[in-house]
Amino acid sequence: MRYSRKLGTACFNFFLDVYLSMASHSMNKELARRNAERGHNSLRWFTPEEAAVAEALANIIVPSDEETPGLDDVDVLGPPAIVSLDDLVMTFPDRQQLYARGLLAFDTWAFKERGCKFAEMPKEYQITLLRAAQRSYEDWTGSRSAFVKAWHRLRSTAQARSGEIFAAQLYSQIRDDCLQIFYTSRVSWVWLNYDGPPMDQGYPSLIEPR
Repeated sequence: MRYSRKLGTACFNFFLDVYLSMASHSMNKELARRNAERGHNSLRWFTPEEAAVAEALANIIVPSDEETPGLDDVDVLGPPAIVSLDDLVMTFPDRQQLYARGLLAFDTWAFKERGCKFAEMPKEYQITLLRAAQRSYEDWTGSRSAFVKAWHRLRSTAQARSGEIFAAQLYSQIRDDCLQIFYTSRVSWVWLNYDGPPMDQGYPSLIEPR
């Protein structure tokens, strides 16, 4: 019985991988075009189209209001959030395909839903798509049996005709990266009344205080 369950799960995962390969194949032409443009603008890795989507997502993930700073405020005391996010993706090559496919998928999804790019959508519709991506991600990673997880992934993938599957895969990574950028920024340190890590500039003198 246990062997049959493992075999069934393996089959689901196999068909899922096949579907993902087929879905990504339709994106490859646009991804190739974007890859050829990398490094030819003000950012090291993101293309202008990707930066627009990433910035819109970042401002939803860590929003600002009259009393609370968000990612769009970090440039007051440091580089803009999109520059820091671009540096992160450039530094960690294992994230690059995830970002490339995921950001393109958010644009493709937005065209399907509203006939425009993601960054051009009203904020409430951007939030709706991000929450849908979150739900799909949580369906795959929730505390269920491996077989049930595989079934949810296959069902969600089968409905992802416009590439939403890749947006959902990006959700967790971009959320974590945006939170990291915000909470390591000096703007958040000021807001939290935190003066930064102890002796973050080293120990230039053992006698004179810094």
